[in-house]
Amino acid sequence: MSEQPLFLRYRRDWLQEQTGYSKGYLSRVATGRERLSRAFIERVCFKLQLPESELFLPESVEVV
Repeated sequence: MSEQPLFLRYRRDWLQEQTGYSKGYLSRVATGRERLSRAFIERVCFKLQLPESELFLPESVEVV
């Protein structure tokens, strides 16, 4: 899986502060060890006030 634009634009420690997710969880998502969930995507988009298309690759987004 390619690196998500989210992790190319923002550092994990900053994302942790903004979203409340742990750096460990963010690292697992960034490396593909943890699959993206709809809840994660929606929370990140809400907290950063950015559309999903700017933060995530469309082919990696699950409909769960």
